[in-house]
Amino acid sequence: MTFTPIPAPLYQRIFAVLSQRISQGGYAPGSRFATEDELVAEFGVSKATVRRAVGELVARGQLVRRQGSGTYVRGSGDDPAARGFVGSIGDLIRGTPQLKVLDVHVEDDVWFPASVRQALGTDAETGTVYRTRRLWGDQPFVYSVHYVGPTVAAVLGRAELAEEGLMSLLRRENVEMSEAEQTLSARLADVEVADRLNIGLGAAVLFAERVLRSPSGPLDCLHSWYRGDLYRWQARLAVEPADR
Repeated sequence: MTFTPIPAPLYQRIFAVLSQRISQGGYAPGSRFATEDELVAEFGVSKATVRRAVGELVARGQLVRRQGSGTYVRGSGDDPAARGFVGSIGDLIRGTPQLKVLDVHVEDDVWFPASVRQALGTDAETGTVYRTRRLWGDQPFVYSVHYVGPTVAAVLGRAELAEEGLMSLLRRENVEMSEAEQTLSARLADVEVADRLNIGLGAAVLFAERVLRSPSGPLDCLHSWYRGDLYRWQARLAVEPADR
């Protein structure tokens, strides 16, 4: 089957390329950014398209407009999020709970996708959902949705979840947790994820699904989306000596 890329507005594709260049150091922090004419010549598009792409970079804090001087790349010291989260997948998963919480929402009677119902071992089509967003620097970095299993929903109240969080409450209530199964994959941001993470529709994200279990059955199915532009995988690998 031939792969056909998801169509995206031209300005959004140019924005994505320029954003990646800035994040990866293609433009020196504090340097003057390329002019409209230079970008028009490089990408072969209209000035209106370039202005919209550059305007998005300014709105997201990667560029700064200075009156009477021009547009400049934000200095590396100005934005702690520009460095991104660097570490292994294990570092990312372990470090997520320590990130600053941007907002929390708890909703009842939310539709559960079929895959979630199967993971939780329930036929109930709706249930309680606990949503959070966490920051890296001042940017939304991870958007998480906890689909709360029937066993947990019967024990924990909606207000408690909003105030304290799921894992903390489970420990406080002495709910036994035996294991968790985690899967990771690359995804494209849909409308909801793009809106919650302040990224473009179809942008690359790292998707994680975790099913938390007790000896008596599943407790919670967690879906998390991490911004691809703010994460860099890094790990130290040992090199085995060659046989002599």
